[in-house]
Amino acid sequence: MVTTRLERDSPLNDTGSLRGDLLAWAEASVASIRTPEGRALVRAVILSMPNSPQAQDERAQHFRRRMHSIEQIRQRATARGENPPPLEQILDQLVAPFYLRAIFGIDPPATGYPEVLVDRLLGTTGTA
Repeated sequence: MVTTRLERDSPLNDTGSLRGDLLAWAEASVASIRTPEGRALVRAVILSMPNSPQAQDERAQHFRRRMHSIEQIRQRATARGENPPPLEQILDQLVAPFYLRAIFGIDPPATGYPEVLVDRLLGTTGTA
């Protein structure tokens, strides 16, 4: 299944900081969305919107897995004494822009886009 492959190709790295972890996650997400499989997944999700309860369940499972990954990043940051933003804020400011671009067939800028979003989310200027 495409979702399984994409999740396998996006390992959850522990970089030692919230910014580093979010950046690693964001870079892996952008890389996945840029693949033919990633684009197919986004299109499949969109096309399955009005479909059966099974399609709704598959979308919900994929979403839960993605949010679980981000929640693990948040938990690690908290354990290190960092103060991560709420899950909903990460969803709105980091996850949504990638998928919105994918839905409309607009690739993220070739370089720097994950850093811009992560730094905006964390209110930093790009320093590690």
